[in-house]
This record gives sequence, structure tokens and C-alpha cells, in this order.
Amino acid sequence: MINYKKIFSLIITSMFAVSLVACSPSKNAGTSSKQTLNFGAMGSVDAVPFVIANEKGFFKEEGVDVNFQIFKNSKDRDAALQAGKLDGIIGDEVAICLYQNADFDVKITGVTDGDFMLIANGKTGIKSIKDINGKSVAISEKTAIEYSLDKILEKNSLKPEAVKKSIVPPIPTRLEMLRNNNVDAALLPEPFSSLAIKDGGILLGSARSIGIYSSISAFTQKSVDAKANDIKAFYRAYNKAVDYLNNTSITEFEDAIIKTVGYSADMKGKIKLPKFRKNILPSEAEVKEAIDWTINKGLVKKNLDPKSLMNDIGVN
Repeated sequence: MINYKKIFSLIITSMFAVSLVACSPSKNAGTSSKQTLNFGAMGSVDAVPFVIANEKGFFKEEGVDVNFQIFKNSKDRDAALQAGKLDGIIGDEVAICLYQNADFDVKITGVTDGDFMLIANGKTGIKSIKDINGKSVAISEKTAIEYSLDKILEKNSLKPEAVKKSIVPPIPTRLEMLRNNNVDAALLPEPFSSLAIKDGGILLGSARSIGIYSSISAFTQKSVDAKANDIKAFYRAYNKAVDYLNNTSITEFEDAIIKTVGYSADMKGKIKLPKFRKNILPSEAEVKEAIDWTINKGLVKKNLDPKSLMNDIGVN
């Protein structure tokens, strides 16, 4: 006679075993949760490692799907981030202070290796930083651009009020205004600063030359909580791209960055990139300096702490 109780018991035992296998952690758990990371940047040299990670398949190798978007200005980038259309951005320490002041929790998760250069129109007669007093300078306000300009001026014993700040958020428009003699000078990231110098512009100073590295990568806390494994994979791919860039002739990838970052075709063979660093966090002192600037400008009312603005999820 068939023992139905025994058969039923065996079925239940088998189902339980299957459920344990299904629920047990896989060997690849912790690499990526296979969600899309939406990441925004502006066309500048900071974006090069991200572009290469995408072009060379390093994101794919690390098991993360990245939707990489280029914006023409910081306002459009910020609007997309605040609307939840982006998980992370290449931004700056000043922007993070403003986000936190507005109760929008975005964390610095790494540094980038861009620079901001103060370029004068060659036809203005400006030969050095000392000649810029009373001149117009195109910038984007309340960003690392304005922060860097103020620091460059202060380093040269000039007050921020010494120049007339012309607010021009789109970087390509800023370059065109400089070319067309609509402003005396402009603060520009690469590749736009190289294009301005190529056109006869005069380099007056740069953020990097005075030790200002305010550009960073960042993710919303919401994304850190929901896509932690993907963000870790994202930065592993970034570090692969840094190794590639620092050990490969630019001729191997020049076309990719001309296409994506914004260098003009006639810059081919003339592009110079910085030595990129693997992902790290900025020092607390650097972040504190940016916090102090935003407070002194009346942009931030909250008492912000550098540690609370950073998350080491991307530091392997």
C-alpha cells in the first residue's frame, strides 16, 4: 500500500531544501545588483576616466550598467539630480554644501582630477593677474568655478570684489563670450581652457596651481542605500580606467575623448591629460574650506561637518 504520509513528507523536505538554496548568498553577491546607475557630468577633463570606463567596457567587466550623461551646465545637471533622474554626478564641494543645506542628502564619494583656469582674452591687454582689477570675468555662480576664482584672486592679494563677475553657466557659451570680446576673462575647465589658450588667450592662474581640488564625484544617499554594490563596482571600473589612462598612449583613446568630452577635432595630437588618481576622498581640511566659503557667502545656514558630507563607499 502506498504510504502517502511518507511521500508528502519527502515533498515538503525537498521544497524546503530548494528554498534554502534559492535564499543562500551566491558567490557573486556583493559585486553588483544589476541595477542601472544614472550618472551625470559636464564635458571636462574630469569626465575622461568615466568615459574610458564606459568605452573600454570596464563597467561591464565589473557587472554594472551605467547610463552616462553629459550636461552643458551645472544647473541642468543639478535639476536632473534633484528630480531623481540621476544617482550620481561629477560635481563640486560647494554644490554638496548647498544640497545639504537644502536637506538634499548627497555625499561626496570620490575626487576627480579636473582644473579650472583663469584665461584672459589676448586682445584686452591683460598680461598677468595684476591687470585683472576692474575687468569682467565670466563664471557660473555658487559653484566651484566662483569658489576657485575667489581663491585665485585672494592668493594674488586681490579681493573677490576686484572683478566684475559675469554669470554665464553654460561652459561653451562662456568660451564664446571670451572669444567674441564680450568679457575680459573667463574661468574655464579643460578642454575649454586649452581651446581658449589656442585662440590667443592668456593663462593668468589656475585652481590646481594654488592647491584647490574642489571637483568631486558624488551619489545621493538614497542611491548609496539602494545601489551600494553597483556603486562599488562603478568605482572599481573607474580605477581600472585610471590605470589604463596612466599607462597607455593617448593616441589609443584620443578619438573617444574628443567625441565625448568636448575637445575639438583640431586638438588631436595636442591634448594633454593630468596624471589621474585612483578614487579617494578629499581631505576634511579641503571640504572644510569649501564649507567656510559657502557660509561666508551667505549660501549656507546649517552647521555642516566635513565627515557628514562624505561616504567612503567608493574607496576600495
